[in-house]
Amino acid sequence: MTTDQASLTDLRREIDAIDDAIHDQLMRRGELQAEIGRAKSSSEVYIRPGREAKVLRRLIGRHQGRFPKAVLVRIWREIFAAGLGLQNDFAIATLAGNDKAPLRSLARDHFGTLTPIQPMGSAQRVLQAVSDGAATVGVLPMPESEEKDPWWRRLTQSGERAPRIIARLPFAAEISTAGGHEALAVGLAPPEETGYDRSYLVVETATQTSRSALKKAVEDGGFTVLDWKYSAAGSGDALYLVEVDGFLGEDDPRPGQLPEASGNTILSVWRAGGYSAPLTAEELA
Repeated sequence: MTTDQASLTDLRREIDAIDDAIHDQLMRRGELQAEIGRAKSSSEVYIRPGREAKVLRRLIGRHQGRFPKAVLVRIWREIFAAGLGLQNDFAIATLAGNDKAPLRSLARDHFGTLTPIQPMGSAQRVLQAVSDGAATVGVLPMPESEEKDPWWRRLTQSGERAPRIIARLPFAAEISTAGGHEALAVGLAPPEETGYDRSYLVVETATQTSRSALKKAVEDGGFTVLDWKYSAAGSGDALYLVEVDGFLGEDDPRPGQLPEASGNTILSVWRAGGYSAPLTAEELA
């Protein structure tokens, strides 16, 4: 055996040892996830999108060497999904139809290749599946203005079983198989601050209110408006899905103060959830 061959053999032997160590840690991680599932009083999967985002950003921040960061994200997305599946039944609901294939791709990219995906005939059924516990997460199209019956109008429902926006997909565009499409994920997970957050409000106004007046009223209430989508609500009123910068905790008083502070510009406000901003191309470079 030549010196070069001996060196290659040593390198491959070291890689085998690394593979065994990684495998040992994955098996240990799986056992810990299963213990979490057994320790919970509820039979439902307890998903924490905020914590997942923080873990990925921490790993990207400490990453060195030539191994691609995007592949690191892909691996950890599968690890997250496998761990959730060990807790209990973990399933995703999304819209059925060939034209909805990008939603299924986004769901698989983010929530795992082997995670069951339940096709539903309408957004209402997706939201109901999440509310009933038949699905852990629903994946729905990005909102657009002037839609006839936008799914986000149903986020005005209240109660512990009312779904809210919990993530924006894809979290890393470089690993997406959905061809540039995006989506929002809804679930029952409580909001969790990550430092890179965006939040949503559903705001009801009178139809004569201009968009500039709405933006000013929301920003005067202490928010930075990033985007909004419009829907006629009927009965002379209008609904806006308003995206704002930053984290919006359950105890934040600002949404409740908006109607009075706006001087009748805003009639009602509902918290609609939020997400940790996806990784940028610069972060993954």
